[in-house]
Amino acid sequence: MKASKLLDIIRKNLKDYPIDYLRNKATDDRYKDPLTKKLAKYNSSVYDDIYGTDILDDFEIKDNIIKNMRADIGFYFDTYAGGDEENKRFTENISLYLALISKRPLHPYGEDKKEDVFCLRGVYYCKGRAKYIHDKRSLCRYCVCKNVPFNMMF
Repeated sequence: MKASKLLDIIRKNLKDYPIDYLRNKATDDRYKDPLTKKLAKYNSSVYDDIYGTDILDDFEIKDNIIKNMRADIGFYFDTYAGGDEENKRFTENISLYLALISKRPLHPYGEDKKEDVFCLRGVYYCKGRAKYIHDKRSLCRYCVCKNVPFNMMF
């Protein structure tokens, strides 16, 4: 499938998502967890990117990768999120966009090596990848992040 076609499908799937709820979650004082706020901010900015992206140099994405990624996200939600279909669809489409079109991490990242996911000289690293990539149907297999080399751990 062409990336432009996948982007059109993603936009169609997200058009009715209540994005204002997510945007408000990033600033609402009722949500105390900084990770929840960071994830809400990241995902709402990715949502905006999806609608602001034009693919100038279209490229092919293997249908099997899209199918497998959708199935792995479905497995995760069926196992851990009890059938939350709205969040499943949102996460699936955001993840497809991040991993296959924009080639950015599935999690929020920073520029500081102290962050769990960070970018250094244009390369994304994840401190948890080495551990979680071995989980059953892990999405780390699709993420652009690399394992953190030993010399960067300190």
